[in-house]
Amino acid sequence: MNLYGDNVVLRAITQEDSILLFNMINDPDLEQMLGGSSYPVSMEKQVEWIQSQEEKKNILRCIIAKKESEKQGVGTIILSDIDRKNGTAQIHIKMDKVLGQRKGYGTDALKTIVQYAFNEMRLNCIYADVLEYNVPSQKLFEKCSFTKDGVLRSRIYKNGGYRNIISYSLLKKDVSYAE
Repeated sequence: MNLYGDNVVLRAITQEDSILLFNMINDPDLEQMLGGSSYPVSMEKQVEWIQSQEEKKNILRCIIAKKESEKQGVGTIILSDIDRKNGTAQIHIKMDKVLGQRKGYGTDALKTIVQYAFNEMRLNCIYADVLEYNVPSQKLFEKCSFTKDGVLRSRIYKNGGYRNIISYSLLKKDVSYAE
């Protein structure tokens, strides 16, 4: 089942997405903007990873594709740590810097998955952690009505030092576009 936004389609990851995922995981500039760490990955390992993915109840991984060309992936959006009892999930979004950034696809994808999470999955709270210097992601979450909850001090080691994380959340009752 695909999820349709105004300009994007959120769909399952396929083998055809290997090149997009390979390019994003091996992009050092993109890696510096995200929490966690990634290491150089070969195309062979990327293909193996895609093949090893199975449907899990506590994670939803989607490719963000252009609506006019559903095969053209421009990024990924993930709901992880889905807790159905408490109605929560963490959200992660990553856009290819050439194909997807600063074109409105991230905003559309975020709003589309929020609508699905609140209305179909019956979640109540979606939260995100953003590196303090990742201003584009902060602006994206704020544009989509997420509230800044606070700062987690010195949580991630990046660029030779410990960095703060800004924590965001969105409650179903606080968002009009998910109705």
